[in-house]
Amino acid sequence: MLHEVPDPRRAQGRRHDLPLLLTLAILALCCGHLSYEAMEEWCQNYQQELKTQVPFLSGHMPDATTFHRVFARIDVKVLESVLGEWLQAVTPLRIGEGIALDGKSIHGAGIHLVSAFAHIAQTVLFEQGTDIKGKELVVVPEVIKKITIKDRIVTGDALFAQKTLCEVITDKEGGYVFRVKGNQDTLEKDIRLFFAEPPFGAAIETYTTVNRWKGRIEKRTMQISNGLVSYLSWPGLNQVWKLTKEIKQKGSRTVEQSVGIARIPKELSDTIPIAQKVSECVRGHWGIENRLHRTRDTVFNEDHGTIRKGSAPQTMAALRNLVTSIFHLGTVRSFPKAQRRFAAKPTELFTFLGLIEIQKQYIYA
Repeated sequence: MLHEVPDPRRAQGRRHDLPLLLTLAILALCCGHLSYEAMEEWCQNYQQELKTQVPFLSGHMPDATTFHRVFARIDVKVLESVLGEWLQAVTPLRIGEGIALDGKSIHGAGIHLVSAFAHIAQTVLFEQGTDIKGKELVVVPEVIKKITIKDRIVTGDALFAQKTLCEVITDKEGGYVFRVKGNQDTLEKDIRLFFAEPPFGAAIETYTTVNRWKGRIEKRTMQISNGLVSYLSWPGLNQVWKLTKEIKQKGSRTVEQSVGIARIPKELSDTIPIAQKVSECVRGHWGIENRLHRTRDTVFNEDHGTIRKGSAPQTMAALRNLVTSIFHLGTVRSFPKAQRRFAAKPTELFTFLGLIEIQKQYIYA
């Protein structure tokens, strides 16, 4: 796959091809080597193992300056597209699986990224950036167009509860579950009033779960109804919802309520109660924060990194997404533990990745 990314350098004097540099960076990230200098050291320390496993790698190892100079000039849109297509091809998405949308800024780099993250598979299906904070809504329709959402459900916070976005999702035969807050003030008030004073004969479906953990009891009650659909005239809408979350801990009790809109494709509503599906989507959405954004910050030190020049911050973010997704596909439970193990024994990393098959099929094909 990586050969599809154009090399920004002239062919004359080029010592290391771009697919090779990207491959080495991916391997280094898998071992917890996060900076260009750390990547250079890792390549030097394990050059014999690398030369036996990575095709076309001979002679001198690339140094930090090479990574720095090349990654700052990569056409990152092409790289994101190539990695996204590959991850979608290898991700076993289920029918009805949620796909979370969320934005993340890279501190100090002026880059704001919007990711599409599979709830269950926990892979990044696509990511696209903008250099203007607050313009995520401009990028999101492009992200949606790049992924297959038929019979899947797109989830997001209140920012994404927009008619134009819901229309794009509906046109692609996908579903959506979005929270509604003050940015859609009238819509929020209509939904809250509906559940506070349900019209006579209104059908309301309820789904409740109770979770206990270390003395903390959380009760979540999801209510859904199609009673506002004709009144709201919202693209694709077939349900409104209200979630009541009651938490008891150490003698205290708190209650939180939120409301939102949903479109659940008929094919899915025939297989699972709609209230249950909406509840699962609302809860599953936050996996993008816990399993992706937090991982990039705590494991890969994204917000405190020193890579800032040109397209390099976005390039490295795309590679971190790839490694994070590969680790999730490989059911890695502890990323730091896996990185330490792979750093100590690179042969285990090659086995984990199935590197020989990967490079034959995707990298140097």
